[in-house]
Amino acid sequence: MNTNTLTRGLVGLAAAAALVLVPTLGASAAIVPTVGSTHDVYLIDVEEGTPITEGASLKWNKGVLAAPEASDTDFNSYFSIPAGADSVVKFISPRGKEADQSQWNAYAALGFTPNPGIQLPNLQPSSLTSNGQGSPSGIRSVFTAAGSYTGGDYSLGIAFLKNGGSQVVETDFVFVDVVATSDFNQGTWTFSTPHPAVAPTVTTQPADASVILGNSATFTAAASGSPAPAVQWQSSTDSGANWADVAGATSASLTVANTTLANNAARYRAVFTNTAGSVTTSAATLTVIDSVPTEPTGSDAHKVTITDPADGAKTITVPAGVANANKTLQAWAWSTPTSLGQVTTDANGDALVNISSLPAGAHTVALTLPADPDVLAWGTFTVPVASYPDKTATADVQATVTASDLWSLNAEKSAINFGNVARSATAATQSLGKVTVVDDRNVLKGWDLNVGWTSFTNAANDEIPGTALTVTPKAYTGYTLLDGVTLGSTGTKIAQSAAGVSTLTSGALFDADLVFTAPKDAKVGEYHSTLTLTLASK
Repeated sequence: MNTNTLTRGLVGLAAAAALVLVPTLGASAAIVPTVGSTHDVYLIDVEEGTPITEGASLKWNKGVLAAPEASDTDFNSYFSIPAGADSVVKFISPRGKEADQSQWNAYAALGFTPNPGIQLPNLQPSSLTSNGQGSPSGIRSVFTAAGSYTGGDYSLGIAFLKNGGSQVVETDFVFVDVVATSDFNQGTWTFSTPHPAVAPTVTTQPADASVILGNSATFTAAASGSPAPAVQWQSSTDSGANWADVAGATSASLTVANTTLANNAARYRAVFTNTAGSVTTSAATLTVIDSVPTEPTGSDAHKVTITDPADGAKTITVPAGVANANKTLQAWAWSTPTSLGQVTTDANGDALVNISSLPAGAHTVALTLPADPDVLAWGTFTVPVASYPDKTATADVQATVTASDLWSLNAEKSAINFGNVARSATAATQSLGKVTVVDDRNVLKGWDLNVGWTSFTNAANDEIPGTALTVTPKAYTGYTLLDGVTLGSTGTKIAQSAAGVSTLTSGALFDADLVFTAPKDAKVGEYHSTLTLTLASK
């Protein structure tokens, strides 16, 4: 049982108070930037040995190291030496001029170690001691405001050189933003992320299309890349031997409108291009059909049984029979004649036909040889009306409840004096004073706040029984009792709490009215009693 006890003197009520110290919590966070050039470059604080957060304001003489790996916690990675390089320098230049030595603003040589490579080069701007040919020339000029010049955008990094330093082989750098001041020593800079360009990659290939003469055909393609690639559609009329741009076809979809027989067998492809390169999709073939078969009905020959598709299905299987095995056939649907494209039957003569373009309802489907109106197999089926059953998604919603785990008792008054009281007289009611109970334990078991007191005695050891004092509990002025917390009656219980009730760290506040009546035959003198408050856990 956990018990807190406060003892008071009466006529002074001596009290002890508990002090609970709560440690403060600190938090730290690190953001590792990803920057791009020939290689990724990560900046490290020389003094702290920790990655520098992108966007942090740094002095011109701030010591920073460069590393090619973010995950290298020991910072022992190396910039590899490119083929042909015979020296390495660090530099600052205007953005986009990193490989042009004539545009460098400042630079300095670095130690060249071919094996294993360049480790943690120091890119402290003030260490770029050689003036470059760029404008402004010299690192001090870069950080000194003069006239309309107040700083600007630069690149800071290392360059590998060959042919005695006359030719740049490779640059590895970060973008920096310089804020120049009248005193270069007070100039600052920040670095940002120059994301490298990523060459396009095809994510959607165009598909073959079959349309009835005069209708339109649409091809769609997509590609990823950074920056977002531009697209140019091309066409070929000689089976892909030669290609020509389609005028104005620069969107993800190409529509060939009002098809003619001249469009039959034409091929189309998309070329995606950005600053990092280009990629070409596979070619899609357009088939233009000028011979539309008559819709078969009733007892027409070659009728087969087709299983209705399930709700949401995109295909059906047409059993054309082994006589039509391993053939490329044209699929048709009615009521309005609709080309469903070409299909290839398997060894059993079964053809998988895409019906995603057909609306709900009854349909007839037939298979013919390309450009031939004779029906080889046909049947009927029904596309069900789409149903949309309820869909559910679940998410784990988490919250962690914490508690201070405080358990304390505090009373403000240390003494209560009834003053002079005549025999058989009752003194003016005195207040016990504010009593604070804090129960914010991890496990809330409930509690009892009890009160007890001794007999009254004087210096001559004369005694007045404890029954001369009555204690009537009450809530402290202005305080409303919590649900689950109740007052005791006149006697030895001030209050009690049920299990599962937290007072929070502010506590529950109580008081009591104290009434003292002097016995008729009491001997004169100053009497004292000790009153004790006890907080006991259930």
